[in-house]
Amino acid sequence: MNLVMLDIDGTLTQSYEYDREIFGLAIAEVLGCPPVDADLNGYVDKTSIGVTLEAIRRLTGRSPEAEEIEEVKRRVLRHLERMYRESPGTFGEVPGASCFLERLRKLDGAGIAIATGCWRNEAMFKLRASGLSVDGIPLATSDDERDRKRIMEIAAGRARDFYACPRFERVVYLGDGLWDLQASRSLGYGFVGIGPRIQALKDPEAGRWHQDYLEI
Repeated sequence: MNLVMLDIDGTLTQSYEYDREIFGLAIAEVLGCPPVDADLNGYVDKTSIGVTLEAIRRLTGRSPEAEEIEEVKRRVLRHLERMYRESPGTFGEVPGASCFLERLRKLDGAGIAIATGCWRNEAMFKLRASGLSVDGIPLATSDDERDRKRIMEIAAGRARDFYACPRFERVVYLGDGLWDLQASRSLGYGFVGIGPRIQALKDPEAGRWHQDYLEI
């Protein structure tokens, strides 16, 4: 059995840009400072928890408190809910993503998993608001681990349990960022780039790349 593992932001949902805005605002509100630059390229761990921990350390010179992290999580979700109320059209799937998932569900010899740097509540809101259903798909998030590679390993483990498959013959990860490509390589996974950002890497070893899922 093979496993297809997917990211969320920029891979299933068109959320990369508004995600940066919301995170920068949520951290700033918790700390009482100007909006924070939450571009993942500027952080060591490209995950919700990783960005939150590093941003708070940079701005305060101390380790974040547990309640601060929880408050950032709450505010991120509130801002997502507000944005959806004010501008629901902001949320959308990467073209063809829902059809692609349904095609995968029906594919013999293949399992599906999701490994995302989002927190679970954040991820589920983005997926629902974008019209995507991931019911019954094993999922690992930033609630499980701060390191993206470890999140991917956890997702693979949950998929092995879900499909009662001790070992997948091959795992292929679909992502939209350089960090996705790097994590996939380090784990020995195949990689398929999705969206315009991964094309901009112009990495000859990046493998296959697709703008979206319209050519299933």
